[in-house]
Amino acid sequence: MSNLKPVKKENLSVRVYTEIREALINGQYEPGERLIIGELAQELGVSITPVREAIFRLISEQGLEMQAATAVYVPYVDSEKLREIQQIRFHLEGMGAAEAATKITRAQLDRLVDLQEEFIACTSSDPKRASFLNRQFHFAILEASRMPILRNTVESFWVITGPILKIFHVKTAGLDYSGGQHRHEAVLDALKARDPKAAAKAIQADLVWGGKIMIDWLVEKEKEQQALATAAHK
Repeated sequence: MSNLKPVKKENLSVRVYTEIREALINGQYEPGERLIIGELAQELGVSITPVREAIFRLISEQGLEMQAATAVYVPYVDSEKLREIQQIRFHLEGMGAAEAATKITRAQLDRLVDLQEEFIACTSSDPKRASFLNRQFHFAILEASRMPILRNTVESFWVITGPILKIFHVKTAGLDYSGGQHRHEAVLDALKARDPKAAAKAIQADLVWGGKIMIDWLVEKEKEQQALATAAHK
């Protein structure tokens, strides 16, 4: 069960939608996890109707899927879909980082430094928190780019990939970044230098590195599932 916050009565559908969407982005749910509308309504302190409306909106955005009349699940993202999303993010977040390098304020830069320090401290001990902080780091850069359409577009992909990103941080929890070798460090250096090209290259390198680990893991998982399916039919 995730830690969703109760919402006030005004604009319930929108507020419920926002809460569940944020939970997906932050990796509070895992791929394949079933969401029970009644349980969500109770957790959020609302009736079933706004929850149902929010669920159907998220289904239309591919953040959730319905496998039966009332069975709502967090979808599995296969390797091909993740590869496509990573390619799009590569270009869009590269553009955002380049723009941020010329527009970022000192306060925004200081916040990125703080986020990275906490992120490094959490990578080995709290993968869920690390996943949240990673998202905050990427979105702080997009916020600094002052390109809201770009930010919203990228955010829609995080709704789909948030659950798998949580697994990624669990899988990489044992990596030691105490020497300042994490790829976010190169992003920070480029932003501090106000270097658009270096900022774009650094964030893209981070996406390629993380994307390869996740895609390779999914490919292996898909091979295992295929082998089991083949064996079952023999």
